[in-house]
Amino acid sequence: MRRDRLLKSLIRERFVVTLKTGETFDGLLDEWDERNLLFIDAYAVTEKTRVQLDGAGLWLQRENVSYMQRLA
Repeated sequence: MRRDRLLKSLIRERFVVTLKTGETFDGLLDEWDERNLLFIDAYAVTEKTRVQLDGAGLWLQRENVSYMQRLA
């Protein structure tokens, strides 16, 4: 419950999200529910490149997220 209140205050903030598999994305947190996070204006990030993703948004399962870092 506490995590959800924190997420509510961070809507439209930009995050770098690293998955448990090691993949990294960056985007604006737009929506969330108990299982998923939706990021818009999303990019796939590697050591050398940052590639914008097509589509309406990037849905990530919360259980697959290793950590999220808020960008200033």
